[in-house]
Amino acid sequence: MSPISYAVSDSGICRIIFTNAGNRNAVNHDFAQAFAQATRQAATDPAIRVIEVTAQGPFFSVGGDLQEFVAEADRVRDHVMALTDLVHTGVRHLCRAAAPVVIGLNGVAAGGGFSFLLSADVVIAAQSARLNSGYTKSGLTPDCGATWLLPRLVGHLRAFEIMALNQTITANEAQALGMVTKVVADAAFEPELARTTEALAAMPAGVLGQLKLLLRQSAGCAFETQLDDEAEAISTRAGLPDTIDRLRRFLEK
Repeated sequence: MSPISYAVSDSGICRIIFTNAGNRNAVNHDFAQAFAQATRQAATDPAIRVIEVTAQGPFFSVGGDLQEFVAEADRVRDHVMALTDLVHTGVRHLCRAAAPVVIGLNGVAAGGGFSFLLSADVVIAAQSARLNSGYTKSGLTPDCGATWLLPRLVGHLRAFEIMALNQTITANEAQALGMVTKVVADAAFEPELARTTEALAAMPAGVLGQLKLLLRQSAGCAFETQLDDEAEAISTRAGLPDTIDRLRRFLEK
């Protein structure tokens, strides 16, 4: 059975669910292959309006399967390189997808699971959720873009502290740091996640993809270039028949 399930609703919501709760949704070779495949499908399907990523069980993901690392000790460098190639392909898919990525965090995210959160556009967390980088205490360094993404969210000094000391971060602390969008009571987690995902899916086609692109490219853009790109994007959107219809309906109110 695949460690990841994939489904698309009639409203264009793609749901990617980590289903190997018995192994704490650890990132092993089977997981990495399934992750790369599921995210590729999600990123290339023009009918998808939102990508929702969640997990079954009390662990969102503990990251790399350390038992598999030890089992492959004789060739562990090649094994980990192949594993990260697949997982990084999946992260690229999520970051480059035209659809926004919503991650629902209702458990523990550590290692690669911690890093996955950083590539989301929206993170809804249950009150009981916890985050822990977890890499360095095992003698490893972060992957999945964490060393690029986390400093841009929390600053270099805080990012170093979080990853060097493997601090456990509560959902509320993560929200204060800018790593989580919203924290809700555990009982309200699933309704809030559904409400958020459905609200994003109901937005005009393509507009959130353009917003996502502008925000993500801004990290490497000169201000003048970003102004030009914003002008091109808003003028193109303004010329769409759907946009004109929406503007007319708004004015009629």
